[in-house]
Amino acid sequence: MRTRSLLLVLVLSLVAAACGGGGDEATDSADDSAVSTSVADSSNSSDSTTSTTSTTAPLSPPTSRGPAPTLDVQPLNGVGAISVLSDEPAYTGVLAQLSADRNIVAAVALPPAPGVPGIAPLTGLPLDDAELALRPAMVAKIDNTEKGRPQEALSQADIVYVTEIEGGFTRLAAVFHSQTPAALGPVRSGRTTDISVFSSFNTPIFVWSGANRVHSALLRRYDMVNLGAGTRDEYFRDNERPGTYDLMTVPSVLWGIASDNGSGGTPHPHFEYRDSATGLPPTAVPASTVRVGYASVSSEWDWDPSLAVWRRSQDGTPHVDAQGNEVRAANVLVAEVAKVKTGMIDTAGSAVREQQFIGSGRGWVFTDGHAIEVTWTKPSLSSVATWTTADGIPVALTPGQTWVELAPSGGTTFG
Repeated sequence: MRTRSLLLVLVLSLVAAACGGGGDEATDSADDSAVSTSVADSSNSSDSTTSTTSTTAPLSPPTSRGPAPTLDVQPLNGVGAISVLSDEPAYTGVLAQLSADRNIVAAVALPPAPGVPGIAPLTGLPLDDAELALRPAMVAKIDNTEKGRPQEALSQADIVYVTEIEGGFTRLAAVFHSQTPAALGPVRSGRTTDISVFSSFNTPIFVWSGANRVHSALLRRYDMVNLGAGTRDEYFRDNERPGTYDLMTVPSVLWGIASDNGSGGTPHPHFEYRDSATGLPPTAVPASTVRVGYASVSSEWDWDPSLAVWRRSQDGTPHVDAQGNEVRAANVLVAEVAKVKTGMIDTAGSAVREQQFIGSGRGWVFTDGHAIEVTWTKPSLSSVATWTTADGIPVALTPGQTWVELAPSGGTTFG
């Protein structure tokens, strides 16, 4: 029986090969940890990730659509400080010193295929409204502290990025495109980390409350439709929320402004998705719980096989939005990223750091009740990241909402 099984695996492998074409929270206690990425020197000394025994997923894995594109690569050889405003501290981060199209590492796989009519480019789900499909994405900075929850309309986002800020707390960059929420918020401030998030969405609308003077000047240098609270009066305060955590806006109004101005571009697909002919890679292992730890908060995800979704909690409390909808995701991706000081200090005296979602590093894909170790690769700020297994094949996701956690090295456990 074992011999027949091995022969069957060999035949399926040959068939697959033939078909493939190739500044707001408490004092920061986190370290400037560097992960395996071309932005910072690797300093990983341990691996605290827990996994289960490897078992082969039942479906045939997808094959590569072709070789990785050849890029003009200009590696980083060290980046110093720059003066942005004469009366402000120098900026010592990396992201805002790069042109959006500068490739600092080589590509390891083709980016996701161009979008097709009738499919939402950021979820892989059916989308019949052609006008929605062509409009720009909206990247909104949303609070994620206890005072800021519950947030508005998270269940309607296509993609949600979790970023770490001062004090080891987290903030969300929620990307809306295929659905139009009635309201968004609480809207919070920007960081230079956001440059590595919004730059891949082809000039999206950026929703933010502002930033310190240096970061605000740096963010405005990059391609986005700046409809933040500092430039518009289409924001309002929700009196039922605590001060500082009460700034809201109406997405349909902001999309209307961008449309009237002819601003913004249609977002590129950010992931590949499974269909009836593709499955998980053989390195996938079953996983029912996931924990992503930050210095002062944690994200927890529990797989619900009856609904085929990951259910989110934060610090052990189930996460729901303001409409009472449980926060669920079809996919959870983790990118271990480097973090460096930017030279700025927030009002509480904490160093403002940036997470460098550019280059390459270790990551995880959690989809369909499985965990897959991957390498994330994002050659430039404007590049769409690829999430590939050791053989360089991108992992295909489940159509639906995806959360991307930009996390410290070694902080992800599952079982």
